[in-house]
Amino acid sequence: MRKYVKLLLLGSLILIYSCRSSKELIYMTDTTNNEVINRLPVHETEHIIKTGDILYVSIKSINPEVNQIFNPESNMEVNSMGTGFQKYTTPSGAYLYGYEVDVDGFIKLPNLGKIKVSGVPQSGVGAVVQKKVDEYLKDAIVNVKLLNYKITVLGEVKVPGIYYNYNNSITVLEAIALANGNTDYASIKNVMVIRPYPEGNKTFLLDVSSKEVYKSEAFYLQPNDYVMVRPDKYKNFQLNSQAYSLFFSSLSILMVALGLILK
Repeated sequence: MRKYVKLLLLGSLILIYSCRSSKELIYMTDTTNNEVINRLPVHETEHIIKTGDILYVSIKSINPEVNQIFNPESNMEVNSMGTGFQKYTTPSGAYLYGYEVDVDGFIKLPNLGKIKVSGVPQSGVGAVVQKKVDEYLKDAIVNVKLLNYKITVLGEVKVPGIYYNYNNSITVLEAIALANGNTDYASIKNVMVIRPYPEGNKTFLLDVSSKEVYKSEAFYLQPNDYVMVRPDKYKNFQLNSQAYSLFFSSLSILMVALGLILK
């Protein structure tokens, strides 16, 4: 009988030990009220335009005819119902109508020719195109946006998938939020960011439970980054906890029955 009692106690201890504290799922647990959290400078985290990037380029002036010359692909199309839609808001539209940076680092614009943009920070590529446009037009306004700013969120999130960012930047916290947040099995101290470089992929391990995550160069994501939220070490046990509970409940009933029989 003592053997069964010890087994039951051991099982109970395992179940108690495996239960997670809610603190393990709280972000920035080491922050205080009115605290100013330092982060890396923007220039250290900004995306640098490279081969394969796809850009949206708009050149506008007060002359509609000039606009047509330098923007032969209209920003808007009209469907059969007469309503407008942005053709750049889908991956296929961006690929078909955007300007891709070629292997030599150039984009080729109508009537302007090639412009070198690789190696330029994302925030400065508009000024590079503007300089070229100023050689031909007076008082024209140039607008340049990155179209292929996609990130992939995997692992212990509620809706894993590929997400497109239409802002100038996005953080790892925002990426997790896009995926509807982490699951109850997530280890928020072990969030892996995988970033592709020409020479290979580089990995960053982030602890989003701490404010120190702001100091990581991977806190601000870049196009084509992978965000992988790892599971906590007790996930398998938690998934099978119902079966374990049933087993130990059955064992306790059996012990009570044996106790009554042996009286």
